[in-house]
Amino acid sequence: MKLDLVIVDDSSLWLSLAENLAKTHPLIGNITSFLDSYDAWVYIQVSKPQVVMSDIEMPGMNGFSFLEMFSNRMSFISSSTKQGFEVVARELGCADFIRKPYTKSQLHRSIDLVRNQLQGKPASFM
Repeated sequence: MKLDLVIVDDSSLWLSLAENLAKTHPLIGNITSFLDSYDAWVYIQVSKPQVVMSDIEMPGMNGFSFLEMFSNRMSFISSSTKQGFEVVARELGCADFIRKPYTKSQLHRSIDLVRNQLQGKPASFM
């Protein structure tokens, strides 16, 4: 099963990095990226992707807002430079949290974790 991934980050640097790292994962089918959280919000409602990777700190609608609205309908990977946001993100339903800066292997582990959750498999730790 190939996953449709939406990436939302107001930093073009982080957005580009996440997109390039996610493209190398064999289970990622389609990637759609947004710098603007409101554009992403509209797209997510219409397209209903399986996975959303969202920065927490963004102008307008932040990552916590996305979790509150959509985490019961799709899987989320939350990311931030602030580790303290992890507890809140997990309480709001994110499937995984990765702290910036992250590596290719960290992002790939998050994608694997989400895929396993979607398939009803227990999480495996590498």
